[in-house]
Amino acid sequence: MELSRRQLIRITVLLGIMTGLGPATVDMYLPALPQLADEFGTSTASVQATLTGSLLGMAAGQLVIGPLSDTVGRRRPVLFGVSVHVLSSLAMIAAPSISVLMALRVLQGFGAAAGAITAMAIVRDLFTGRGASTMFSRLMLVTGIAPVLAPAVGGFMMSFTGWRGIFLVLAATSLVVVAVCALALPETLPVRARIPARPRAMAGTIGRLLRDRIYIGALLTQALMFSASFSYVSGMSFILQDGYGLDAGEFGYLFSAGTIGMIVMSQVNPVLLRRRSTGQVLILGLTGVITCGAVMTALTASGTGGMWGLLIPVWGALACQQLIIPNSQTIALSHHGERSGTAAAFLTASMSLAGALAAPLLGLVGSTAVALSVTMLTFYVLSAGATAALIRRSGIRTSDQPGAAAP
Repeated sequence: MELSRRQLIRITVLLGIMTGLGPATVDMYLPALPQLADEFGTSTASVQATLTGSLLGMAAGQLVIGPLSDTVGRRRPVLFGVSVHVLSSLAMIAAPSISVLMALRVLQGFGAAAGAITAMAIVRDLFTGRGASTMFSRLMLVTGIAPVLAPAVGGFMMSFTGWRGIFLVLAATSLVVVAVCALALPETLPVRARIPARPRAMAGTIGRLLRDRIYIGALLTQALMFSASFSYVSGMSFILQDGYGLDAGEFGYLFSAGTIGMIVMSQVNPVLLRRRSTGQVLILGLTGVITCGAVMTALTASGTGGMWGLLIPVWGALACQQLIIPNSQTIALSHHGERSGTAAAFLTASMSLAGALAAPLLGLVGSTAVALSVTMLTFYVLSAGATAALIRRSGIRTSDQPGAAAP
């Protein structure tokens, strides 16, 4: 599909709004985690398990909505899923217990998945190769606003309404997403390209994905990277507030500041792709995260630099991840255009499941700076190992096919 520059800009902003719902759902209520533990009289691990619930819901939503979008098109699944997000967010305002809140977080995660998984499939409908990597990076610029603003908004709402006001804001946000998609989202998957809703056809699609070593390698690379990210997300509020004495507002601002490097690096990626291959930029990102993880572990273990000995290297690692995620997505989807919804579903579901497993980890081993550093470094090393073992040089080369240009 040939798009004008104006259409490219419009679709970039629209897809960014869709994918931004997921980060907002996760990040906006992070400042409230300690308050939730106090109000419901429960443990740190139990509160962190509500993050696990949202990620499990996201994984389920991705596995349902992704294949569904290959069958019925992109528009209807995203409208349905985000509507679920609206209703579950409103219901959370009246949640009487941590168990009810956790169940509703599963539904909320299911709804949030619709935007992200459909956006990935639409990118693959319209772009390939370097064009797809560039588009994914442009989306990170747009969606980067969500993790910058969400914790700050959450901390601000805590000052006036407590944690319930955060879910009211999330309900209003998802309602806006529904309205924008209903009015402006085009259908990018023609009827002739849709996969029949037959068990044999679906089984064949899944079989092709599971037999693709390069796809599985990119999936593991990305999932393990997300495990590191979510260790940071789930543990940082306790480390900064309980360990270093920050209040909810201060935590929100510092957490938001950490995303600035992520936004900048997401736009460095397209610049690097003009001179280097997708695989070379991926390897550069993996080298960066391992280096930052090692420095962070050394500084926190020795107590050097205090809070900043943790924050500066972890911000560097999160920035370097922006050279990994869009390029691993491109490598994974490079041979699966006709089944991009299902392929994207398994990619994003694996990330959600990996995050769900990582979320309560620090609550169990101890939410300390040293534990976070060691955990993140371990996941970084495993992610690089997946690239080396499964994607390897041949997979990195085959991802660099010509593609439509992104704005």
